[in-house]
Amino acid sequence: MANIPKEFPIFTKLDERQITLLRSRVKVYFKDFELNCGITYIYTSDSVMIEIYERIEKRRIYFHIFYNGCKMGELNEGALMCFWILKLMPFSHQEIPTNELNAKIALYLFNNMLLFYARNNNRKVNITNLINNDLFYSFRFRDISKESIMTLAKSLII
Repeated sequence: MANIPKEFPIFTKLDERQITLLRSRVKVYFKDFELNCGITYIYTSDSVMIEIYERIEKRRIYFHIFYNGCKMGELNEGALMCFWILKLMPFSHQEIPTNELNAKIALYLFNNMLLFYARNNNRKVNITNLINNDLFYSFRFRDISKESIMTLAKSLII
C-alpha cells in the first residue's frame, strides 16, 4: 500500500470510451427530463460535463484509496453528479436563470437516481413534495456539500 504522494500515479484525462460510458449512465437518469419538465432547447457545455465526469472518477479513486478499496456506489455517484451540476452549472437556457435550470436538472437527476436505485435493490424512496420543494430551494440558494448530498441520498432510501 502506498502512503507517499510520489508513489501514486498522476490522474490522466478520461479517454473517449470512459466518457461515453459515463454519458450513458447519466442519460438513464435524465430520461424524459424535457418531456416531464416542459423545458426544451437546453444547451449543455460538453467541456463542463467532461470535467464533471473527471471529478466523479477522481472521487471514485479517493474512495478506493482512503476507504481501503471500498467502492463509491451508485447513490454516491449520483449525488456527486448533482453536486457538480449545482457547482459548475453545465446547462443553460435563453429564458431560464442558469441557477434555477441547473437546480431543476439536479433535483430531477437526484429523484430519478433514487428511484432507479430503489427499484434495482427492491427498496423504496421516502420523498415527499415538501422534501422536493426544500431540496429545490436548497439546491438553488444554499451551500450544500458533496457529503451532505450523499448522506441525504442514502437516508431517503428505505
